[in-house]
Amino acid sequence: MLKHVPRESVVLVLDLEDAVPKQAKPVARERLADVDLTGTGHNGVWMRINSIETLDGLLDIQTILALGGIIGGLPLETVLLPKICGARDVAIYRSLLSVLPNPPEICSFIETVDAVENAFEIAAVSDGLCFGQADLVAEMWAPNESYLAHARSRMCVAASRYGLPVIDTNSFELWDMDLVRAQSEAAKLCGYTGKAAIHPKQVDTIVETFCTSPGELDAHYQTIKDYEADEAGFTVSKDRVLAPPFVLKARRTIALYDGIARPVR
Repeated sequence: MLKHVPRESVVLVLDLEDAVPKQAKPVARERLADVDLTGTGHNGVWMRINSIETLDGLLDIQTILALGGIIGGLPLETVLLPKICGARDVAIYRSLLSVLPNPPEICSFIETVDAVENAFEIAAVSDGLCFGQADLVAEMWAPNESYLAHARSRMCVAASRYGLPVIDTNSFELWDMDLVRAQSEAAKLCGYTGKAAIHPKQVDTIVETFCTSPGELDAHYQTIKDYEADEAGFTVSKDRVLAPPFVLKARRTIALYDGIARPVR
């Protein structure tokens, strides 16, 4: 579980992968030693690195280890892993990063056909999941909407099965925030707990969509309290049904918000 991040938080992500062209990657890695992130208002940083199947991916890991997991004066809290195919991939990254004093958590990208098929085993060994729709579509002859819906649903169910946060793919819409809101709302209904942003102007809309209001949390706490105080264990009233499935939902939502979600059976 990505324990560093409450559900409606905004995190700072440095991208060494697709956002950096091939010829600029060496310079990007060098700049990690000099950049100062202490004035950004964040307590830590996330980083998307290149696939370990490439030389750049190996050099990214080497750079992180050389810096002791401290980037720009902030601890590296989470590493975003691209092009994951199976659980074994995640195990390799975790082994390499385990030598750090404070190993970062791992959020695996579901953006390959293999990853979609292996979503449950990947979720079992990850701390979170993130959808990479653009890369997944690149593997396909056409953006098959039926398959994409299958992929999104499968990863959301896998994440919920293991009590993990699951982040939707970023939106490439930079001007129409109503469209970003519609995309965010659709993702939330699918089961995503957050959405990636590629521009600051998208952040407020995404946060407003996915945030958990104090009133919602209070209602969940009250549901648990009332259920535990009710000897019958099942109550139907005008406003609600008090039964185990709804109590389970309340507990899982609170656990996700608190950053301590675990599988609940």
